[in-house]
Amino acid sequence: MNALALAANPQDNTPAEPTGMSAANPEGAVQSLGPDQAHITKLQGWINSINIAAELNDEALLAKIGSRVVEEYKIDDTSRADWKEKTEQAMDLAMQNAKEKSFPWPKAANIIYPLVTTAATQFAARAYPAIVNGRSIVKGVVVGEDKGEPQIGPDGTPVLQGDPSAPQIVWKVPPGAKRIRADAIGDHMSWQLLDEQPEWEPETDQLLHVLPIVGGAARKTYFDPGKGRNVSTYVSLMKLVWNYRAKAFEIAPRHTEEIEFYPREIEEMQRSGVFMEPKTPYGEAENAEGDPDKPHLFLEQHRYWDLDDDGYAEPYIVTVHKSSQQVARIVARYDQDGIHFNARTHKISKIDAVEYYTLYPFIPNPDGGSYPVGFGQLLRPINEGINTVLNQMLDAATLQNAGGGFIGKGLSMNAGAIRFQLGEYKTVNTTGGNLRENIVPMDFKGPSPVLFELLGFMVEAGKEIAAVKDVLTGDQKASNVPATTTLALIEQGLKVFTAIYKRVHRALKSELNKLYRLNRIYGDERSQYKVGDTWKQVLKQDYILGSGVEPYSDPSMVSDMQKMARTQFLLGFLQTPFVQPLKILERAFDAAEIDNPTELLVSQIPPNPEVAAKGMELEIKGHEMMSASKLKDAQAVAAYANAINALAQADKAVGDQHIAWLDQVLRAHEMEFNAAMQPKTNADGSQTGTVGKPPPRPNLPHPLVPGMANNPQPNISDTDNMSGTVPGDEDDNHRMDPDSKFAADHATPGPA
Repeated sequence: MNALALAANPQDNTPAEPTGMSAANPEGAVQSLGPDQAHITKLQGWINSINIAAELNDEALLAKIGSRVVEEYKIDDTSRADWKEKTEQAMDLAMQNAKEKSFPWPKAANIIYPLVTTAATQFAARAYPAIVNGRSIVKGVVVGEDKGEPQIGPDGTPVLQGDPSAPQIVWKVPPGAKRIRADAIGDHMSWQLLDEQPEWEPETDQLLHVLPIVGGAARKTYFDPGKGRNVSTYVSLMKLVWNYRAKAFEIAPRHTEEIEFYPREIEEMQRSGVFMEPKTPYGEAENAEGDPDKPHLFLEQHRYWDLDDDGYAEPYIVTVHKSSQQVARIVARYDQDGIHFNARTHKISKIDAVEYYTLYPFIPNPDGGSYPVGFGQLLRPINEGINTVLNQMLDAATLQNAGGGFIGKGLSMNAGAIRFQLGEYKTVNTTGGNLRENIVPMDFKGPSPVLFELLGFMVEAGKEIAAVKDVLTGDQKASNVPATTTLALIEQGLKVFTAIYKRVHRALKSELNKLYRLNRIYGDERSQYKVGDTWKQVLKQDYILGSGVEPYSDPSMVSDMQKMARTQFLLGFLQTPFVQPLKILERAFDAAEIDNPTELLVSQIPPNPEVAAKGMELEIKGHEMMSASKLKDAQAVAAYANAINALAQADKAVGDQHIAWLDQVLRAHEMEFNAAMQPKTNADGSQTGTVGKPPPRPNLPHPLVPGMANNPQPNISDTDNMSGTVPGDEDDNHRMDPDSKFAADHATPGPA
C-alpha cells in the first residue's frame, strides 16, 4: 500500500471517549459536561475512519467537494505564478541548463556562471553536517526543576527511612529522573531518524541543497500504518501549493500537495478501501501520449469543510483526482484532544487541526508574500548579467581568433570563399602587391578590459549576497592570523548563513515535535533502540510524561571553522587556573570530530619527565641534607651524652671522696662520743660518772676544701653555671655549690 495514500490517515485504533475532550463555560471554568452525544459520536467515528467519503453516500456533496478542491487549487496556484516562474528560472541557473542561442550567431557562447550553484552547495556543505552530526540529532528537553518528588506520608511530611541519626528520603520521583527520561527520548528519536526511517537522512541532504535555490522546502510528517512507523518525507515547494497572499504558511486556509500515483497503486488502494471506486473510470492520465502506465495526478488538500452541518468547518484531508475532479478519499485532520466545546451550549467551540507539513524557509519574502525566497531568486538578475558579460567576452575572443575582412575586385581568384587547413598555402593568379592591396582584414579588438573589470565587480557583488568568501571556502591565503581574528572574519562572513540556519533549526524543532507527538500516540508500550553496541528501551509513558525535544545542533555554529576557531580561543586559557582543562580538551576533540575522546583523556595529568627527574634530584638532595642534619643532631646528642657521662663520673668521684671523708668524720665523732661516755676510774679502782672532757677531735681536712684556703674549684654539680666559683662562696645568683657548702659546714677547722 502506498505510503503517500496513507499519509492522511493518522488512525488510532483506541476507541475515543467523550470524557477526553475539554469543555469551557463562558467564564472559563472547565466542566465535565459534553456536547450532544450523537454529534460527538459522529466526530469520534470520523477520527478512526479510513475514508469518510465512503460513508457519506451523497454524490452531490462529493461532486461539490471535488469541484471546490480543484477550483481553489487553481486559485492558489495562480496567486504564486510569478514566484513559480522565477523559481523555475533559478533552478535552471543552478542546474546549468543552458539553451542554444541564435544571437549574435547560431550556437554563440552561452556559459552560465555557477554563482547560484556555488552558493547552494556551500550552504548545504555547512548545514548538513551541522544537523546530522554523528548520531546525535535529537535532544530531550527538561522543563522545570529536576530535584525529584518525595514520597508523602499520611501526616503530610516526606517519608524517611534508614538510620534515625541520618535518615534518607523515600523518593516518589528521584532527582534527575527528568534528565534521564529526556536523554532516553533523544537517543530513541535519533535512532528512529537514522535507522528506522532510512529515507530521512538522504532526503535531508536533498532538502538542504534545494533550500537555497528555491527558497524553501517542506517536510510531511505522519504515521504510516502500512509500514507501522513514522514517516517524515521531503516535499518540494513546487509540488505544495497555498495562496501566495496568505499571512503565513501555518495559517493559510488550505495546503494542496500534488501527488502522482501509478494505475497499479490506484487499484491497490481502491481494493484496500483507502480510495473510493470512481463513478467514472479515470481513464488515461493527462498527456499520456499512449503510455497506459503514466501516473495520474491527484490533489491532496488539507482544508476545512463543514461535513456535520453544524455551521462550523472541521479540518479534513481531501484527495481528488485532478482531471476528473472525483473525490477519492476524505479523512479527519483532528484528534480527540483537539476538540473543544462550550459547556453551556454543548456546541463545538473549536477544533485544533493536526498539522502535517513543516515549512523550512530560507529567507522571508521581502514583498510580504508567504512563499520564502532563496539565492536563486535574489541572485538571478546579477547571475544573468554575469552570464551576458562573460559570453560577450567569449564571443569577442571568437571573432578575434576567427578573423575576417574584405577582398577587393582587383583580386580575382575564381574560387569563391577560401578556407585554409593547418600549414596549407594556396596558389593565386596575382602578384603579392595586388594581393596585399585587395585584402582588407577586419580589426576585431578582442575581449574588452572594461568588460573584464565589470565582470569581476558583478562576481564580487554576487558573493556579497551569497556570503561566499575566501575565508569561508577554505581559500584564504596562509598568514599568521590570531584565532580571534579568524573567528571574527568567519562569523562576519557567516552572518547570512547563521540567520538562515537559525530558521532551519527552528523548522527542524517543529518537525521533531510532530514526531514526538506521533510517538506519544502510536508508539509501542516498550520500544527498543540501539546506542552504539547496546540495545536500550524507552517507554510510551516516557513520551507522555516528557517535556518535548529540540535539535541537538547549535544554531549559532554552522561550520567546522567556527568550531575550531572557538576551540583555539579556549585553548589559550588552558593554563589558567580558573578553568577546567579537561573540559576544554573534550571540546577540542569534539570540534575536531574525534571519536570517543574520553578514551584519549586521563583524569589526572601525568608528570612531566623533566620535572619528575628534577623533582627526584631535589628529593635525593633533600634526603642527603636531612641525613646530614640528623647526623649532626646525633653527634650533638652523643657529645651531650658524653658530657653528661663525664659529669656523672666526675660527680661520682667527688661523691666517693666526700663519702669517705664523711665516714672518717663520723668515726671521729663516734670515737669522741664513746670516749666521753666511758666511766671515770678512780684511784681505788672504782668507776664514777664520765670521763668528762673528750679527747681532742682529730684534724680531718676535707679533700676538696683544704682548710678554707682560697682554691677555686669548678662547680661541677652546678649545671646552670659552668663557670668557675670559689667553693663555699655564693655565685652571682646567691647560690652555693651544695658539695662545697656541705664540706664547708662540716669541715674540721685546722690548727690555728
